[in-house]
This record gives sequence, structure tokens and C-alpha cells, in this order.
Amino acid sequence: MCSNDFICFYNWAECRLIRRIDVNVKVSAFMRTSIGLIVVIASDTSFYILKYNRDVVASYLDSKTAVDEQGVEDAFELLHEMNERVRTGIWVGDCFIYNYSSWRLNYCVSGEVTTMSHLDRPMYLLGYLASQSKVYLIDKEFKTLVMRGDLDRANEVLPSIPKEHHNSVA
Repeated sequence: MCSNDFICFYNWAECRLIRRIDVNVKVSAFMRTSIGLIVVIASDTSFYILKYNRDVVASYLDSKTAVDEQGVEDAFELLHEMNERVRTGIWVGDCFIYNYSSWRLNYCVSGEVTTMSHLDRPMYLLGYLASQSKVYLIDKEFKTLVMRGDLDRANEVLPSIPKEHHNSVA
């Protein structure tokens, strides 16, 4: 559950708070890996990569212990903090791909950030197609055309967007 000032993680089966993190959340992304659940929480100025500590939380749930409004203190372990503002981001395997305010397309693996591309205009991540090993981005053109009611021009742009991403664009 997310608000402008915090994000809360719950065990929905028992409606019990796992952890509340006070941060102004702009983007969040979750990924299951061989080591467990990894979470990205992006704020106005930074993003954080956290690892969910399943065993600590399971022990807490089994004990039926009451906790304060912040939840289980050790529910998440901070793996990395990056001082970049994420605009849009996705997980691809163990790699977090994102673009940020300087309009670069980056990826982060184990805390190491690499720039894949310098974008020439504001773009937003649409998705990744493993079959093509490609990351797809979109500008606001298509959305703007639809919102203005210029459906003829939007229909000209639509074929350039992979069919797998039509639901995302919609």
C-alpha cells in the first residue's frame, strides 16, 4: 500500500503490517530472484534497492508478536542506495533498467550502474521483450495524439509499437 509519504508492506492473509517505510514514493518495482524478493523504491531524489528478509518476517508472524506502527524493523535489508531520480523502471532478471531525469537509459546490477543510451528527448520505459533482447521506450507523442483526438495520426504511430505492448500503451 502506498501513499505520497510512505509505503506499507502487509501480510494480506492475516492483515498484519510487515513494514512501513517513510519515503516519498514515485516509482516502485518488485522482482523475485533466486535469493528472494528484491524491491526498488524510488523517491524524488534517490532510489533504494531492498532485499526482503523472508525468514525474519516468518519468525515475527509465527510469534504473533505485536509491533509498533513501523512494523518489523529488519523486514528489509538495504542493498543499494543510488542518488538518481528514476522516471520509469523495470526488472529484467537481476538487472534493474531505468531512465532518470538526465534522460539516460541505465541499468543497475549489484549496485553498479551502466549507461546504455543517452536519450535525445524525454522517453518512458514501455517494457522488455526477451525474444528480441530489446528494451522499448515511448515518448508522449502517441498519448498526446489520442488525447487530442487525432486518431488518424495515432493509428499511423501504433504499428511502430510492438503488439505485446499495446495493453501498456492503452
